[in-house]
Amino acid sequence: MQSPFPASMGNYVSGQIARLEGERQRQAEIAASYAATDIFAGVDGTGVFNDRQYQLEFQNSFVNRMSREWDTPAKFYRRGPSIDGIGTANLAFAAFEHVHKLYSQKTGKPKRIFLAGYSRGGAAVAKVCDLLQDKNIPVHGLFLFDAIDRAMLITPSFIPRNVRFCFHARRDPRCNSRNSFGNYGTKAHRENTIYREKFFYCTHGGMGGVPWLKADPDGFINEAEDIDLGRPVVQNPLIRGLALSTPAVGGLILSDELARKGNQIYHSAGRTNVTVQQDKTGSAEVGQWMFAALKELRRDSAAGVPAS
Repeated sequence: MQSPFPASMGNYVSGQIARLEGERQRQAEIAASYAATDIFAGVDGTGVFNDRQYQLEFQNSFVNRMSREWDTPAKFYRRGPSIDGIGTANLAFAAFEHVHKLYSQKTGKPKRIFLAGYSRGGAAVAKVCDLLQDKNIPVHGLFLFDAIDRAMLITPSFIPRNVRFCFHARRDPRCNSRNSFGNYGTKAHRENTIYREKFFYCTHGGMGGVPWLKADPDGFINEAEDIDLGRPVVQNPLIRGLALSTPAVGGLILSDELARKGNQIYHSAGRTNVTVQQDKTGSAEVGQWMFAALKELRRDSAAGVPAS
């Protein structure tokens, strides 16, 4: 039977029904988030500026996996900052606001907060703990994947006192990976926090679940970016013209030999003692340790704490 309404009216009605159904579903998800007793927030590691490329590179990162596998809508996940790291503090405040809102909703059972962060994201979630401490809100579990000390406006050397359990996976110094990166969150108030720390033989990328897929011809991973530091300078006509008009610096800018030596130093500094297979294996061990710890902490019964 043909509809008595014009086609345009039928489309309008269908659209309204879809909109109402979408709103109903959204409200149901919000209600489920508020009712959940376990809350998760994760901030991932530093990566490229382009969101689509970042998503491809970090699709299997440990923090991303924890978020995807979380079994309630009460969760928060954000990609990490771009290379400059300026957005780290903003990520921390965004995660805090989301967690605080979920925690503040009253339910019959006490709520537990679990936070996870990789690299600069580790610094961000440590800051979230600090902000929650100011509100007298406890954090049940904090999971740090090689949290590094390169976040502007954030200096969390100590795990805040409101954290009950903290697990920190760190790269083994023998790997010679990102030696200029120090670590945040390596100290805890032992009377308040049960702190577990473990070192793994893999690169900083492997620590976050993003192991390297290629190596130098001798089989060892090189973390230096695949660029020629001198080529853009030497070949750029504008820079060449400016350099020629300033003899004092022209020789330095136009020196192919200087650019070659700069590249050698840059790539030498990026050399690690880790093969692709070692990185893959070490990264898998990081994931096994951390996911087992998270599973143990989420048990309803008073389970024992996973050993270090």
